Amino acid sequence: MLNIFFLFFSFWFSNQSNADQGHKFYVSTTTIEFKMDTKSLQITSQLFTDDIESIVQNINEGLSLDPDSDQEVINQLISNYFKQTLKFTSEGSAIDYVFLGKEYKNDITKCYLELNFSKVPSQIELFNGLFLSLFEEQQNIVHFKNLGERKSYLLNKNNSRISLVLSP
Repeated sequence: MLNIFFLFFSFWFSNQSNADQGHKFYVSTTTIEFKMDTKSLQITSQLFTDDIESIVQNINEGLSLDPDSDQEVINQLISNYFKQTLKFTSEGSAIDYVFLGKEYKNDITKCYLELNFSKVPSQIELFNGLFLSLFEEQQNIVHFKNLGERKSYLLNKNNSRISLVLSP
């Protein structure tokens, strides 16, 4: 059943192009790929542009996205929002990451993040609270790729944390 949902959502997400009418689904998709050779996580989050714009405008009503009214300020606000709502920990300690940037495609904003390890832990914990305070129905899909395997998780307000195994 979950696979059917992912197929439906992937098809719908890639074909959704009606940006002037809101959307009925409250979903984000985050893909995390562990790169052993660089000791890093490559992270891409796909968000509805109007959702992230709502977050930005809650802080500064004069800002708008796609096109950005002030790219530097908007990037900083989005980076700060990710730091508050997408958290990685290992053995109880926070692991920092870098917001690399974003791009727009139709009504989707793709955000790029990178987390570098000095020493790779065997597992990490992820808290994904993207938009959970904004939408009661929010669901956050996480795809985790490691050593050629892909696992998918469906997170929501009642289940917003997962453990990701990095060691083989």
